[in-house]
Amino acid sequence: MKMSDKEILAMMCSDNEGGLDRLVIKYGALVKAVVSHIVSDKSDCEEAVSDTFYKVWKNRLSIDLSRKSLKNYVCMVANSCAVDKARSISRQDSIDIEENDIGVDVDYTDETAKKINQQIIIKCIKAMRSPDREIFIDRYYFRLSVKDIADRYGLNVKKVENVLSRGKKSLKKALIEGGIML
Repeated sequence: MKMSDKEILAMMCSDNEGGLDRLVIKYGALVKAVVSHIVSDKSDCEEAVSDTFYKVWKNRLSIDLSRKSLKNYVCMVANSCAVDKARSISRQDSIDIEENDIGVDVDYTDETAKKINQQIIIKCIKAMRSPDREIFIDRYYFRLSVKDIADRYGLNVKKVENVLSRGKKSLKKALIEGGIML
């Protein structure tokens, strides 16, 4: 029996876990699709999917279907959980030194130098065109693999590598011109 979003939410709000089961049945595949666009590892993806349904359950009493459909709310939470998971992964992983090296030694220990260098980096990244900026951020902030980025934007791996190479050259030039603090 298919249930409407309103019926599912009503079950959840009355603390009936069957409502959560219905939600997972109805939107599980959608949530997995949303999460897998951001998180590629299967176990990390499953964790982000679980986090999504946990957060929806936890916030069930504050969901207002007159402002947003349950489907949109679930997708929004799924996206947020996936981004959180990607950030968590990026803090744990590190990029190979050769790939992250832009050919300039940047001082990140001196607070003044760090602040100036960060401002230059932010300005340079903001100046990049879309989707180059998003590709650069996905690679060096979210630490997504080149293949995952290529799949995400429908590009071939070589194109993504070229975008990243141009971005690093542009960043190196901006740091040198901006009075890089060594």
